[in-house]
Amino acid sequence: MRTPFFIAFALCSVISAHAADPLPPAPHPLAGSWSWTLPGKACTEQLHYRADGTRLGSSGEETTQSRYEVTAIPSLLGFYRLSETVTDSNGKRDCSGDLHTANGEPVTRFIQFSPGKDQLIVCREESLKACFGPLKRLPR
Repeated sequence: MRTPFFIAFALCSVISAHAADPLPPAPHPLAGSWSWTLPGKACTEQLHYRADGTRLGSSGEETTQSRYEVTAIPSLLGFYRLSETVTDSNGKRDCSGDLHTANGEPVTRFIQFSPGKDQLIVCREESLKACFGPLKRLPR
């Protein structure tokens, strides 16, 4: 009579041991390379977000490196909060004619992904009133 008990106990031990093995975390949907061409211009911006919290960017003549933090899940409005701090810049102008210096000041934006996570928009607030994009995910 003890045999079924021991078999059940052994099976439960094996199953619970496998259930305790954590799955590797899924990469954040922002990780990867993104591209956007300004409407009416032949100027493209490319951003590469690494899983380690760093970003490389090129836009027009400008190249930048940044540190970034992004929320793990979107807000109730569907936006992820993205904070970026430029750590290095070549000091040249981007596609919009702007300069981004490595001044250590974080810039916060809000991003929203398409359902397929292959496009995103970047907004000043958690609203669709002041946004640009969509940026398209580049193939790996």
